[in-house]
Amino acid sequence: MREQLWVLPSGEPGHALRATVFRPDDAPGAKPAPRPLVVINHGTSAATRLSVAMPVYYWLSKWFVDRGYVVALPQRRGHGATGGPLVEAVGNCADPDHARSGAIAADDIEAAVDFLSQKPFVAPRETIVVGISTGGWAALALAARNPENVAGVINIAGGRGGHAGGSRNAVCAESRLIEAAAAYGSTARVPSLWLYAENDSYFGPKLATAMVEAWRGAGAEAELHIVPPYGAEGHDIANDRAGWNVWGAFADGFLGTHRPPQIAAGAVSEVATAAETGSE
Repeated sequence: MREQLWVLPSGEPGHALRATVFRPDDAPGAKPAPRPLVVINHGTSAATRLSVAMPVYYWLSKWFVDRGYVVALPQRRGHGATGGPLVEAVGNCADPDHARSGAIAADDIEAAVDFLSQKPFVAPRETIVVGISTGGWAALALAARNPENVAGVINIAGGRGGHAGGSRNAVCAESRLIEAAAAYGSTARVPSLWLYAENDSYFGPKLATAMVEAWRGAGAEAELHIVPPYGAEGHDIANDRAGWNVWGAFADGFLGTHRPPQIAAGAVSEVATAAETGSE
């Protein structure tokens, strides 16, 4: 996985983001070839945001590294080692601004994408932005800008304001999420894949469907898959190896359309093949 720690620019001048970067192996002695980039974006827990470790999402990251991608996981402002106030939380549960909150988080993602796209080992204009929970919502906000370096967005269980008041299946101002999805979709022309589980207690299938219908109704492209119940909590479909069997085929199909031909046709690494077949 060649794990590295990086410092990246954020959406606020002078406030750097800490980030984890994984890079596939290059041939011994060879100059690193430009590879497509995946930027994976974390969720948020208001109670633990400053104590969280650097984002890794090991199994999700490995899935992409095995397919030839450079993977970057920036830690947005207001979280962990990056620190600072949680600027992406605009308003409160009674009166949230979901659209503005997503846009501020997207500022950090866009800054990271643009910075890494200038590196010689990254192929520009081929980045896939992936987000989980509030990171998925931020990825949708970024798609509304149609950034030149982004080829597609994968939204995994995305939204804001889940577990309102500590209650499962309760969302802060749910109708505003749907309205914001329509607002984003009115300008977004980046293709997107949306993945939610039937037993997601943060953003359930009914809300996910309403958001994607609002997104499409405003003119944007979206492919939605509601996967069967996943373990005890469907919001965790990106957290472990078993998730590959749930969302992997959908992600492969999406990337096969929206990634470079040489990567789409490339073989999965021997390590990944062994893991998938159970061999060692």
